[in-house]
Amino acid sequence: MSERFCYRCGISEREGGPLIEGLCQVCYRKENPVLLIENEINTELCQNCGSYKRRGVWVDPQSYELEELIFEVAENALLEALEDSFSDKIREYEVVPPEELEETEEIPLGRAVVAFEPVGYHIEYFPAIITYEVRVKARTHELQKELHDERKRVTVYVRQTVCPRCQKFLGGYFEAILQVRAEDRPLTEEEREAIGKLVEEKVDEIMRRDRMGFIQDTIEKEEGLDFYMGSTSAARKLAQAIKERFGGKISEAYELVGMDRQTSREVYRTSVSVRIPKFQRGDIVTDRRGTVYEVERVDGKGMTLRNLSTGKSEHKDWKTLGREGVNTVEHEESEAMVTSIGRDEVQLMDMESYETYEIEKPGVELTEGDVYRVVSVKGKRYIRGRKEEEK
Repeated sequence: MSERFCYRCGISEREGGPLIEGLCQVCYRKENPVLLIENEINTELCQNCGSYKRRGVWVDPQSYELEELIFEVAENALLEALEDSFSDKIREYEVVPPEELEETEEIPLGRAVVAFEPVGYHIEYFPAIITYEVRVKARTHELQKELHDERKRVTVYVRQTVCPRCQKFLGGYFEAILQVRAEDRPLTEEEREAIGKLVEEKVDEIMRRDRMGFIQDTIEKEEGLDFYMGSTSAARKLAQAIKERFGGKISEAYELVGMDRQTSREVYRTSVSVRIPKFQRGDIVTDRRGTVYEVERVDGKGMTLRNLSTGKSEHKDWKTLGREGVNTVEHEESEAMVTSIGRDEVQLMDMESYETYEIEKPGVELTEGDVYRVVSVKGKRYIRGRKEEEK
């Protein structure tokens, strides 16, 4: 059998190893490179929020420190370029640290192992420029005696732009209005502060999944708060979070604001309204049976009520409160001193009129000589607590 020769360089098969597709080992590797990545890559980051495109979708960065951010954006662009940069002889690849690639000697057929590291950069101004050395080892044919081992320098240009979200935000865009109100009363300062803090926490959480979940503006009104939201979905999530914390009801209304030029569809703006209960800590309420309570706590699940006759506290959910007809009641407040404590009655002296009167002994411990806050409901008096206790 006659000896075969490489058709490219003429070396014999005996000297150049088993021929692959008519080529010696060296020429086969030269003629069939595995790393086809371009020498230059262009990418962008938003100069306003630091986001960048990942597989065509704008995402928020892991770091907002400028140097780390630039490298994060550049490496993402390099990794995405690598996905489409291998020859069709490579079925899968793995990115590893350079030191691991250096030690790699055996690779299965159709597989590549790649590593990269920066070898030069400037990031003092934009476009930032980072040059990477990319190295790949691979096996593309079963007759290969040595792996492909290729190196290439790739320069990534990181330019600044403004992402679509920030374009809308800077243009004053909003998709929905979240209105927070209280039933039959304005929001208290305590409630405004608590709602504002809750909204701030939830928006950070929402924007990890919904980039349009930003707050365009917050308007404080006499009756409540209005949050102008970039996303209707975000407004709904915030309304639900407020309801879960404070209780209440959610409703929606829609307003036609124009037409979408691209789809020719009508565009509506949504008003999401959450109305928290009128009850507040310290309110005096009664149920259908006439039992008098003080509201100790209001939350998303219901209220904790303290029975002013027994002194016992109980949490009731909103359905139970509605079924029992719990509502605020007109009452008068005064201060009185306990002058004597009997087995079933307590004698008190009003601190303003010095009138003495008796009430049924409540289920709480009292001390003669101490001054207590007293509420009068439909002519009947109840001890609410010591004078020095916070209302």
